[in-house]
Parts: sequence; C-alpha cells; structure tokens
Amino acid sequence: MWDRHPIRLSLVHMLPEVADVRGVPLAPLFGRAGLADATPRDRDETSLGGDRVVARGQISTLLFHLARRSGEAAIGLDLADAADPMRLGLAGRALFAGRTLRDCFSALHHQMPDLQGGVSAAIEERDGVALWRHRLADSDPEHAQVLNEGIAAFTLRALRAIAGADAGPVHLRFAHRAKAPATLYEDRLNAGVSFGVGDGIEIRFDARWLDQPNLLFVPSPEGTVAEQPPAPVSLGDDALIAMIEALFDSTALTGTLSLVDTARSLGLSPRTLQRRLARLGTSYEVQLDSWRHAQARLYLGGSTTPVASVSRALGYGHPAHFVRAFRRWEGRTPLAFRTAARIDR
Repeated sequence: MWDRHPIRLSLVHMLPEVADVRGVPLAPLFGRAGLADATPRDRDETSLGGDRVVARGQISTLLFHLARRSGEAAIGLDLADAADPMRLGLAGRALFAGRTLRDCFSALHHQMPDLQGGVSAAIEERDGVALWRHRLADSDPEHAQVLNEGIAAFTLRALRAIAGADAGPVHLRFAHRAKAPATLYEDRLNAGVSFGVGDGIEIRFDARWLDQPNLLFVPSPEGTVAEQPPAPVSLGDDALIAMIEALFDSTALTGTLSLVDTARSLGLSPRTLQRRLARLGTSYEVQLDSWRHAQARLYLGGSTTPVASVSRALGYGHPAHFVRAFRRWEGRTPLAFRTAARIDR
C-alpha cells in the first residue's frame, strides 16, 4: 500500500528542531523519503516546505526513519509538542477559530483539504461520550505510526487548550501496534491509550466539552483575549466595523459566515445589526463583500495558496462562486490576477 495523497511538507516544520535534539542528521532522512532537495540547512530553518506538496507516503517514510534512527518509538509526541499551529496553514488557524470546541473541529474538518487529502475526520456522540475519529485513506497504520501519533497528540493538546479540560478523562485509540510501553504514552499524554484497535485515530472525551466556549477565541480587533465579545452597547461605530471584520476572519474558516451568526457573536439581533450598519451607510453584505475582496487580493498576490483553498478561507461553498465574485471585483480570474501580480514584483 502506497499513500499518494497530497500533504503539505510544512506539516513537519518542527522536524529540524526535534531531530537536532535527538542528534539525528536530517540529510539521510530526507534522502530515504525521496525528498533530498528539501533537506533543511539547520535546526533554525524556518521555511521548511513552504507551500510544497508531496505524497503523504513520503512523510510517513521520513518519520518512520526518524523514529528508527533516534531510537525513540514515541517521537511523534515530541513532534506534536514542538508543532506551531500557525505553520500548518488554514487548517492550523481553523482549529482555533470556532466559538466552541464543536465549532473548532468543524472548522478543522472544513479546511483539512488545504493541509492534506485523503482524510476522513468526524465527531460522533454516544451516551454522553464524544469520539473524534481521524483516518488516513490508503495508509498502512504501521508505516504511518509516527505520523498518526503526532496528529493525535497535537489534536489532544489543542482540545484541552480550547475546552480548558486538562484534568478530564480522555482515551486515545490507535490502529497500529504499540512500539513502546503504553505507560509511556499514558504518562506523556495524561490519557488512557489503546493500540491495535480500529483503522485510524480515535480520541474519546466527555461530550459536554464540545459546547464549552473556546478559551482561545479572540474576536477583539485589539487582540486582547476575551471569552465573550464586549457588550454591544460598548461598541462604537468604528469598533463595530472592526469587530465584524475580526469575526469574518474566524467564521469564514469554519464555513459558517452569515448575518445571523455574526449578529449572535455580537450579542445583537440581525435586524439591530443591519440597522446600525445602515446608519453608517453600509450593510452586512457590503462589509462581507469588501472584506472578501481585500483578503482575496492578499492571498492571491502574496502566496501560492491554491484557488480552492482561498475560496474555503473566504467562506465560499464552492470555488466557482469565488471565481465569479473575483471576476466582478477585478474583471479577471484569480489565476490571471496572480500571474499579473508575479510579473509586477
């Protein structure tokens, strides 16, 4: 079985640091994975992967040999500890964009195609227990052991940070066989662990956590952390517009952009929000269209993010809808705009 599904090389952005700590040279690892030209120069390499896409089987091979050469079967946990969500593109941002843990998982699943293909991920609820399932299609669980363990540990860390549920009971299940004592994983993860079960990753936790407020949700344009948006009466006209744009930035990632959703986040009724915007000579639809236009120009002019990914980041249900909107704004397609932007640099 060879997993040829696409994955961003930036998924292993933390590899130089972890390999350096373990005294593992990078060149042989990247060479074994057929990625010799991508070998980082040193542990401080900050551009690993960039927007480059490779076969997921290559990443699994890279990490498989990292574990062998380091002598640390559970090195996926180290990779998870060193991971920076902001280096994971839209999926990394989306994971923390929802108002609740449920919204965060929904946003992650919505943006997953930007990070890797061939993934099935979903939340299930049974008898008060939530199950997050994650499966890599066409992947050999034994070959992808380190990758799966890293994904699970990273997701568990995010789950606890979002829900503030550090002390709550959690259980992880993996399809692959244990390569290290289960107690090692239990101590590192502060969670129960089972191996050789299912066909991917499963994280079990209290279903009540799903609707807990996201402790990391930051709707404030000033960047100050707050569990709830400021009271509507405290928002002046300029602050209202800034808050709406900040909400666009997060809710677009979740795929839940709407007047009703934005108004609820501000503690206003949709009618009240529209009235306030009308007094300012604008409307929700005008603000959203303007925000999307500005963001589209930034994405297309300053990155190689695929058009389909830009479409998802802006909250469109289908890339064709984005392309039509962009033609209306700029009189040309997104690809034509990107090509012209490169020539002008």
